[in-house]
Amino acid sequence: MRKSFILIVLFIGIVSTTYGQEGFAVRAGFNNVSISVDTGGFFGDVSDSELGFYVGGGYNFEVCETFDIEPSLLFSFVDDLTSLYLPIMGKYRITDQFNVQAGPQINYLLEDLPDGEFGLDIAFGGGYQIDDNWFVEARYGFQISRAGDFGDAVDINTLTVGAGYRFN
Repeated sequence: MRKSFILIVLFIGIVSTTYGQEGFAVRAGFNNVSISVDTGGFFGDVSDSELGFYVGGGYNFEVCETFDIEPSLLFSFVDDLTSLYLPIMGKYRITDQFNVQAGPQINYLLEDLPDGEFGLDIAFGGGYQIDDNWFVEARYGFQISRAGDFGDAVDINTLTVGAGYRFN
């Protein structure tokens, strides 16, 4: 819990110092976290899925007319599995409103777990720019590795669906 409080204070500090800069966005929405555990054939695979929500922010860097890079910091709150996500998404604009997104996503479990706190995902999805400020987006993150002794046996995948506001 103490780690969570420190990270939330850090995030609020980042948001307050970058507020109003071109390309900064805040976002929130729902997420579905799926956990699958490989028991080594003992009982077959065990899996569970839980709904929660996320909140965070990011900064959009325009690389060229049709391509952006947007790193974000997201806090995910799901029953018994609070996490911090750092997606670095490449966004290709198909039109002025629609984009497709893909990139790596680092995740860190904020719960007091003895092992496997860090993970690396590949995330992909899409977004729709409603107007100059408001947008909606959806992404799915597939875990490709997890640190620790049990990292190969546990897969954590995440679906996020939400909305955001971009400060221009």
